[in-house]
Amino acid sequence: MKNGHKKAGNTRGFRSILTGFLLLTGMILAAAGYLPVYLQNRRADTEKERFLDISLEQDETGEPENGRETEGGSDQEKEKRKNTQQDPLQRRFDFAGLKEINREIVGWIYVPGTQIDYPVCRGADDSYYLTHSAEKEESVLGAVFVPPETGETLGEAHVLFYGHNMRSGRMFGELSSYCEKTFREKYPEVYVYTPGFSCRSVVYSVYRTDHDGPAYTIGYSFETEAYRRWQEETAEQSLYDCGYMPDSGQQVFTLSTCTDSGAATDRLVVHCAVTERRDT
Repeated sequence: MKNGHKKAGNTRGFRSILTGFLLLTGMILAAAGYLPVYLQNRRADTEKERFLDISLEQDETGEPENGRETEGGSDQEKEKRKNTQQDPLQRRFDFAGLKEINREIVGWIYVPGTQIDYPVCRGADDSYYLTHSAEKEESVLGAVFVPPETGETLGEAHVLFYGHNMRSGRMFGELSSYCEKTFREKYPEVYVYTPGFSCRSVVYSVYRTDHDGPAYTIGYSFETEAYRRWQEETAEQSLYDCGYMPDSGQQVFTLSTCTDSGAATDRLVVHCAVTERRDT
């Protein structure tokens, strides 16, 4: 009887050790799988901060003008910085400095309420910036980019912006927030900056579509019937009524990313109509 109890105890002890070993092994494997993702995310965050620091334009006093809070200066300078922080349209970027890092940087995009605050690249094809950062380093996060057919000034009637849908929310991972009407009501505006202009746009349509659907048609001309019809069609596709309808004289930006459906061809698009533009 005593031996039987001893065997049972030994068996339970062995099982406990085995279970602990398997759990530890699973944790190690999970950590090993997560580590590359963590490192990629950290590198992306570091790159983003570096770009933001480089892009800060200096005013005549030597103070940053890009919305970063600073101390000192006259009352006029303090008021200017306050206005810049309150109105993203007043942000200014040192594109000459950015182009020293990568001459293919053609703009900057900022979406309040999300992590989207990135340089915009324009490569020789549609694939390079899917696997390379804005510093042209290999990265699973890629970069935000426009098609090569897009003019360097981003002045076309319809301009497409692409970015990966990352689980961490980086790149265009938080575009899905616009699937909720309440988010759009709180953050209706998207900002785009280029060496030639800064502009404020309003989200007028959000929906899921196919990767080669009408949402991706480019080459339209302002003030044409074809462009007006396309705007109306995109507005009709929206998941909810945004309460805004652009006209054929307004530029449209389309932000596109993959969906979480698992289908390789499914996309989420957010259409934005430019409501205010300032030449820089």
